[in-house]
Amino acid sequence: MNTINEVENEIISFYDLEKKVYKLVCNLGCTIIKNILENQDKKIMKERDKKEYRHKGYKTNTIKTVMGEIEYKRAIYIKDNKYTYLLDNTLKIENFGKISTNLAEIMLKTVVNTNSYRKAENEIKNTTNETISHEALNNLVWLVGSKIAEKEKEEIKLYKEEKLIKGTKQTQALFEEADGLWVNLQGKDRTEQIEKYKKKCEKQNKEYKEPHSVKTELKLHITYEGWAKNSNRHELINKSYITGMMSSKTLEKLRNARIYQKYDEEKIKLRAMNGDGARWIRNICTKDTISQKDSFHIQQEIIRDIKEEKYREELIKIIEEKRYNEVSSYIENLKYELGGEEKTIKKLNKLQSYLKEGLPRYQDILKEQGRELPKAEDGIEYRDMGTMESQIFSVLKVRLMSGRKAFLKEGASYLSKVCAEYTEKGEIELEKIESEIPIDNSIEEYIKEIEENVMKNKKLHRANLKEMDEYKYNKGTIVELSPEIKSLIKLAEPTALMYR
Repeated sequence: MNTINEVENEIISFYDLEKKVYKLVCNLGCTIIKNILENQDKKIMKERDKKEYRHKGYKTNTIKTVMGEIEYKRAIYIKDNKYTYLLDNTLKIENFGKISTNLAEIMLKTVVNTNSYRKAENEIKNTTNETISHEALNNLVWLVGSKIAEKEKEEIKLYKEEKLIKGTKQTQALFEEADGLWVNLQGKDRTEQIEKYKKKCEKQNKEYKEPHSVKTELKLHITYEGWAKNSNRHELINKSYITGMMSSKTLEKLRNARIYQKYDEEKIKLRAMNGDGARWIRNICTKDTISQKDSFHIQQEIIRDIKEEKYREELIKIIEEKRYNEVSSYIENLKYELGGEEKTIKKLNKLQSYLKEGLPRYQDILKEQGRELPKAEDGIEYRDMGTMESQIFSVLKVRLMSGRKAFLKEGASYLSKVCAEYTEKGEIELEKIESEIPIDNSIEEYIKEIEENVMKNKKLHRANLKEMDEYKYNKGTIVELSPEIKSLIKLAEPTALMYR
């Protein structure tokens, strides 16, 4: 390792000087951590339960950090015929393989902010004193993405069991938007999709044609409370993402669990959903949610189905002026105006069907229902919805669609979850991802307390216990009981009523 004197004696540029000093300091940091780890291991050895943990010698380990690789020696023990390292367990050294948590977080942030694993590899090499292969980056994304996915499953399970802690945050309105991004598949997932397409063609007696690309939809859902007041950037307030390759039913359950944990749902007066009209988006709307089609997709569909710019602009103007009842008749007249060709009619029929519903904005529907727009909280205002295209781009498209890319379904899903985690919070905190979901034990504790009191009171004299049979629930009739039994009944009554 170079010393400060050696660096000073070399004739180098400032650029080289900065790099050499940085490397020198990093190497020094690695040495300090190595010494601390080994001293800590000695302390643990002295303080351990020697009967429970039998010392079986030493073994070296290497862990990658932002400062470089650290190689240290620690004791190995045997407990219940299994080998273990008390130092590693105590300090949680290998939660993410042989990579420190700090370095793992930097790796994930770099993956999100670059458009390929190879570019992320170069970026890490240039900004830390460590070299990480693109395969290692991919493996880390799979590991963390799978942890997020497992935690989502646990949320859904706990919500179903009514064990989640109910949210207390109050908001007058909650806005939701959803859309999908179609990504190319590779490997076994591509093969499976092609086989399904072949069988579908056979079933429908259609000619099978080899597809150029095989895609599947990656879903993205966002909730937010409104827009930052007087913000030119249309900044969303308290946005929260759900993403991945999942069924609409799973997404709906997870969305419900998230909202339950965060908000006092009884205080929400308005819920609105903005989407492209896809069936899966309609399926996740609650019965009280106002559903509308996204303006971008409305215009996109008009541009696809009407070639003439003049007619496009006229139809768009009708919609912008909220003359929704004129849309269908305008398209009907357009069929004759454009000559009635079969291909043209087919496109216009498709457009007419698409614009049949979902055009009124949530403000229009509230007005129609005689309801007022809820009062926005301080610093929040309500605008026209339509943030999904920018969210798809910023959260997913930059990372998953830049250049020619193909993914396994799980790989794309896990990467999207890491991207959403970073975009939502502005950082990736691995300790929070690994932390347990807080649950509501109040009911169990209440029942346990009652049961303990019941058991305690059962030790009363047998003579008093006989009086329990004289207690009647019918028509609220209560016979005269001893004070001890009345106390017992008072404790047990909520449980009895709960199970009646």
